Amino acid sequence: MDRQSILTRHEELRGIRLPEERLWKQIAELIRPEDQDFQGGSSDTTAMDEIFDSTPLYALDDFTGGLFGQLTNPANDWFGLGIPDEDLMLYQPAKRWFWQVKNLIRSTLGSSFSSFYTEVPGWFSDCGAFGLGALYSEENIERQRITDRAIPLREIFIDTNDEGAIDTVHREFTLRGRQLLQKFPGSAGVDEKKDYKIIHAVFENPHFRPGRLGPEGKAFLSIYVSPDLATLERRGGYDEMPYFIPTWSRRSGKVYPRGPGHRARPDMRTLQEMERAHLTAAEFASDPMKLVSGESDLTATDFFPGALLFGGMNEQGKPMVQALNHAQTINLSLQQSEAKRAAIREAFYFSIMQLINRPQMTATEFTGFQEEKLRQLAPNLERIQQGGLTPMITRRFRMLQRAGQLPPPPPEIENHLLTIDYLSPLAKVMKIAEGRATMTLIGQTLQIAQFKPEVLDNLDGDAAFAVLHSAGSAPPSLLMDPQKVEQIRAARAQQQQQQVDLENTKASVEIAATAGHAQQAATLAKGRAA
Repeated sequence: MDRQSILTRHEELRGIRLPEERLWKQIAELIRPEDQDFQGGSSDTTAMDEIFDSTPLYALDDFTGGLFGQLTNPANDWFGLGIPDEDLMLYQPAKRWFWQVKNLIRSTLGSSFSSFYTEVPGWFSDCGAFGLGALYSEENIERQRITDRAIPLREIFIDTNDEGAIDTVHREFTLRGRQLLQKFPGSAGVDEKKDYKIIHAVFENPHFRPGRLGPEGKAFLSIYVSPDLATLERRGGYDEMPYFIPTWSRRSGKVYPRGPGHRARPDMRTLQEMERAHLTAAEFASDPMKLVSGESDLTATDFFPGALLFGGMNEQGKPMVQALNHAQTINLSLQQSEAKRAAIREAFYFSIMQLINRPQMTATEFTGFQEEKLRQLAPNLERIQQGGLTPMITRRFRMLQRAGQLPPPPPEIENHLLTIDYLSPLAKVMKIAEGRATMTLIGQTLQIAQFKPEVLDNLDGDAAFAVLHSAGSAPPSLLMDPQKVEQIRAARAQQQQQQVDLENTKASVEIAATAGHAQQAATLAKGRAA
């Protein structure tokens, strides 16, 4: 595609996104007031003046913090690697390799190599407010870092393929001339003090040939162009899509999804209007309107605390000023406001996010929680994992692989598909519950075995140990290779058999000696008798 084709395609993507921008702006007015512009202009810094209740803002913060703690908390071991073959997953060299590679990938997410953990909250916040977010990841070989950046939604334009997967991403952003020359050295005709609109187009390579050098060997093509600078055109490619765009709730036949912000929008708007009315009612209650006589010289500026109102009473002592008390009870309205607040919090899964962020949560509390709400949240978390975290981790893995930073895998797993397992707090609690259930079963079985020892034949000790190890999330380095375990058991069985044989030999010798002594005694007895 040439420069003009990219610009034409960009206008097509703009047309696809245009119907969504009206709803985004309405949502942003209520929940992201500082980020209402989706046309590339400047944001309104006074937008917070129209917010009368901060519940939606707090709800989005709780949602973002909950997702961060649930999916990507750096304090947790939140993902693992494996293969579909369960038997090979028990192979100790394979488990150690997966553990090492996972730790290497996790190390590239830390502050020493990237800003991933500081960018993720903005990524998740866009998902909560608008139903999708964008994270960009790029290698910076010179600085030996990986650039991770949450891209504002106003800069992102997308399209999907025939299977509904995002295959085209355009990013429209602005650079000052000085910045443009830093990013694209040697660009001609650039004024360092002028702003230039840049379009970064990334799309599937229709001529992709694996193993080829140059653009044909890249799965995705990358083209930078500028509608303001005809001389700017930079071509390249990516082995993986560098933009990770998870969607919260997909819509059939639609490119752009919906998010909790869409669902909460009516309640958020109603709450703001109700709180505006409450403030007005409170003003009337604290400073009601005044009824004054036509002959009075009093004005509104005369009414303030501690004022002496001359002319407020006539010579006969009759008040010439009277407060107009038209206030009505607003208790019912306040109850309705609280109901709206609760609805907004639930739209952003407040109760679930609070629960999963409790490290002291027990298995009993988890079991007793509202399981239907957890089931409602699970598909959305799965979409964030599949659309955002999985391609991000996969790209990280291949970056390290191309750089020669990964240890060679065991030959037994070289041709197997790599899988990613997410170890969320909910998943960990479920594993802990399995471990406790296993220990309970073992304890009860041992009690029964006191009067019926044969019941122990029903327990598979190795399987129980595997469940307990998984429940504790202990490192695989603590486990011995199953082959060595078999060798140790075989050696132990051989020693035991040798001991048994030795005992049997000793018993046979004693029996033979006893028999010999008995025969000798019998012979002597016969001799004496003769």
